[in-house]
Amino acid sequence: MMKRMTRVLSGLLRVALSAAATVAVLAAVSYVLTPKNNQAAFGQRDERVHGIAGEPAGSIDVLLMGDSEIFTSVSPLQLWDERGITSYSLGTNGQKLIYTRSLLALALRKQSPRVVVLETNCLFRPFTVGEAILRVGKDVLPAVEYHDRWKSLTVEDFIAPVRATWTDEGKGFVAKRGTRAADASGYMAPSDEVAEMPLLNRLYLEEIERMCERAGARLVLLSTPSTKNWNMARHNGVERVASELGLDYIDLNVGEHRVGVDWAKDSYDAGDHLNASGARKVSTAVGALLAERYGTPDHRGDGSYSSWAEASSRARDK
Repeated sequence: MMKRMTRVLSGLLRVALSAAATVAVLAAVSYVLTPKNNQAAFGQRDERVHGIAGEPAGSIDVLLMGDSEIFTSVSPLQLWDERGITSYSLGTNGQKLIYTRSLLALALRKQSPRVVVLETNCLFRPFTVGEAILRVGKDVLPAVEYHDRWKSLTVEDFIAPVRATWTDEGKGFVAKRGTRAADASGYMAPSDEVAEMPLLNRLYLEEIERMCERAGARLVLLSTPSTKNWNMARHNGVERVASELGLDYIDLNVGEHRVGVDWAKDSYDAGDHLNASGARKVSTAVGALLAERYGTPDHRGDGSYSSWAEASSRARDK
């Protein structure tokens, strides 16, 4: 019996040592493959949103999250100009909640936001368990995400520290220039239908809410104006989930917070995204809500935020 137990323990020890060695190797490889600065020139993916890592610690009061509906609709520099609010947009094309969670975790390493605004279009974008597992793998072991960087490695990748010295001048916002009118004939027509959020999406939304709570941030759900992506069924679905989770929900498409978008002039691509003029209207409305409802501070005139005034001035000069 003793010999058998010894063999079992010996086998378990070998497995444990092998696993530890594998993890150590993967960790070393991940360090080498991780971009050494948060810019595309160093291999960084989604450079624009990773600019959040280059912002001074504790300087961002509002995080704006979601897909392209958020980064084309709300301008952080306009929020600064009109309200003195410091914000950063972490929106990416086709963003799924698995990536929203990852970007939120990245931002919370250095920032302690008062409010996290989550645009609701991504709540209905489905993903699989496999995609979720892969995303976790990319977060834990960067080698999974950056496995193809071996082709462009330099000496610095082996010896330099990982830094974040860059930030996006527009704080993650992308202005859409041009106009393509939208057909708003059936836009937000009354309906009792309730759009169902996929189960995995609901679970990730709950996890994002817990992350915000632990960080002392208020999670707010926001629906930006879009004739293609929004309707009363989705409004009803989000309203129900927000009520169940005790979250604030603001819909700029309908009701008391409706923004007066002119769909003949304020749409970039026939109702999918807003152009610059539409974004100006939405940004003004969002800024008022953040300042009046959530008490975000006005940092204008504070010398420690002079870089914001300078960035805003450069943006106006373009």
